Amino acid sequence: MFSVSLALFASVALAMPSPRAENPPHTIHARAEPQEYLDAHNSVRAQHNAAPLVWDDALAQYAQDYANKCVWQHSGGPYGENLAAGSEPLTAAGAVKMWADEEKDYDPANPQYSHYTQVVWKSTTKLGCGVAKCDNILEGFTADYYVCSYDPAGNVIGQFPENVE
Repeated sequence: MFSVSLALFASVALAMPSPRAENPPHTIHARAEPQEYLDAHNSVRAQHNAAPLVWDDALAQYAQDYANKCVWQHSGGPYGENLAAGSEPLTAAGAVKMWADEEKDYDPANPQYSHYTQVVWKSTTKLGCGVAKCDNILEGFTADYYVCSYDPAGNVIGQFPENVE
């Protein structure tokens, strides 16, 4: 399986890939139920003394609408955002695991934003996610494209000590 992920962080300027034309999805599907996303996130959060996230339908609609566009770059929207894409079968739990596995790279003495830090960010309370099957999102590969939106957004420089344990 080929998988990659991309993250967006509040209050941080990121170099983004140049915009490309939207690729219409091959098939839109929602294989993951809200509870699958919540269970995967909250399992990781529990290990870091972060309160469980709750599902937010407005965030989920935002994430699904963006996933349906099949654009491999961040939405630039008002929420924290993690993106993941992988050839089948990438699941919601698999996407969250990709983000959480970045814990090994986190250095509390020199905190840097990442997918992992957004997942465990204590001030974040709400989650909404979407998924689409997209043609050519990964250089010619058809992939399951996961988008998760977080509110309030995490990864705020200067707020890591109180938000990432």
